Amino acid sequence: MPPHADEASLYVHWPYCLKRCSYCNFNKYIPRNQNHAVMTECLQKETQTLLQLSQVSRISSVFFGGGTPSLAQPSTIAAVLETVSKRARLSDDAEITLEVNPTPAGKASLKDFTLAGVNRFSIGVQSLNDAHLRILGRDHDSQHALWTVSEARTLCPGRVSVDVMFALPGQSVKSWENELENLLPVCDDHISLYQLTLERGTQLFKQVDSGELSVPGDDVTAVMYNSARGVLEKAGFLQYEVSNFAKNGFAVFLGRVSTTRQYLTNNAA
Repeated sequence: MPPHADEASLYVHWPYCLKRCSYCNFNKYIPRNQNHAVMTECLQKETQTLLQLSQVSRISSVFFGGGTPSLAQPSTIAAVLETVSKRARLSDDAEITLEVNPTPAGKASLKDFTLAGVNRFSIGVQSLNDAHLRILGRDHDSQHALWTVSEARTLCPGRVSVDVMFALPGQSVKSWENELENLLPVCDDHISLYQLTLERGTQLFKQVDSGELSVPGDDVTAVMYNSARGVLEKAGFLQYEVSNFAKNGFAVFLGRVSTTRQYLTNNAA
C-alpha cells in the first residue's frame, strides 16, 4: 500500500454467518449470541484507525464483505459509513457495495440497506441448480436466489453483481452452459465466475477425497471456463479481470484493487 495516498477503497469484513458452507474456509464465525452494538463499535474504531494511519483524504468505494454482511443490521452499515465521512471525504458518487446471501432467516430487507447508504449489491447466487446448492451447503434455493436478484435490481438498477460457481460435483459442460443461459435474463451488469476450490479441512474436500463425490477434471473445468466466457461475451459482457465480467464499465472496488490502487482492509473480528 503506497504511503499517504490521497484516495483509497475500503473493505469492511463482517465475519459472521448462519452456518458454514461445505466448501468454505474463509475467516468466519457462527455466533451463539451476536452483539450488534459491540460489533458496530469495533468496526467504527477499526475504520477510524485505518483512516488515521493511512492519512487518506478521500474514499472512492466501500465494500462490505464476509462472512454474510447482509446479516448485519442496516444501522451498523450506516454507522461505518458515517465514520468514513467524518474521517475522510466519501465521494458523492462512491460505490457502496454489500455482499448478500439470498438467505431469508435473520436478514434485513435490501431496501433497509439502501436507506443506510448501500447503492450496489453483490449476490451470492453460486448456482441455480438446487441439488448443487444442497451439496454446497447453501441455505437458499434457486427460486429465492432469483427473487433476491430481482429485488436488488429494482432497488439498484445497473448496480447488481451476481456470483456463480462452476466445476461443481456432478456438473457437466452442458448443464453449466444451460445454467448460465437461465441466469442471464435476470442478471444486471456484472457477473463473477468462481471455480470451486477444494480446500483441505472442509466438508466438501472430505467428500471428494473419500470418493463420495467427484468433481470435473482439469480439462473439463477449462472447457467450462472458456465456454462461460463465450456465453457472457455473446450477451454483451466484457471481461476485465480473470473472474469478472461487466456490461457497463466495471466495479470500482474490484477495478481499483486489480490495478493495484490503494485499498484499506477493516477486519474487526
